Amino acid sequence: MISKVKYFERIPATAKRKSILLRLGYNQHLTVINDTQQLKLDDGIRRGIALCNLAGAYLRIRLSEHSPEKVVLENGQVIPSVNLARLLKNSDEVLLMGATVGAEIVTMIHQEITDGDPSQAVILDAVASETADAGLDWIMDLFNKLLAREGKKLTKHRYSPGYGDLALANQKIIFDLLDLGKLDLMLTKEYILIPEKSVLALAGIEPSVKLFQ
Repeated sequence: MISKVKYFERIPATAKRKSILLRLGYNQHLTVINDTQQLKLDDGIRRGIALCNLAGAYLRIRLSEHSPEKVVLENGQVIPSVNLARLLKNSDEVLLMGATVGAEIVTMIHQEITDGDPSQAVILDAVASETADAGLDWIMDLFNKLLAREGKKLTKHRYSPGYGDLALANQKIIFDLLDLGKLDLMLTKEYILIPEKSVLALAGIEPSVKLFQ
């Protein structure tokens, strides 16, 4: 039986400054910015963090079938992907998860682009993207602590629809199972999440210690 979805209306995680700067293309050895630019950057990061309303959800679900080309969830839904199947090679369960920073920062990004400061929009965009990823990191850290009691752990990496050979259409499977409308998310017919700065992913659940076979 599929477990219940766990929702978090407020995730206490923020993006790391280093990650934000990397997304902006900052290189500590090559990038030179003056004092005015530094103040503008710092202000943009502070604004972005304040505008993010990080929320998320996860669901633990068993795999009913596993092959080199696909995995099948216990509800019968097929996810074709060689890369995902490889990630889940030692897993008989998966964790479906989603995180969103909410609509407020996305609205501000568009406002800055249209009638504000486009450079601030770029900074806010980087903060929002990294914060959404930080939300998934937080969910994985939390769930790993719960799994430790069972002698299990999540795969080191997670995989999101739209990357590699995992088609973006698989967003609908995760979206529907997590019932993300409860967090005010929507999915377009092109499988794009709204608000835009939202992300879905899967990670495998596997034994903490590999057993000899």
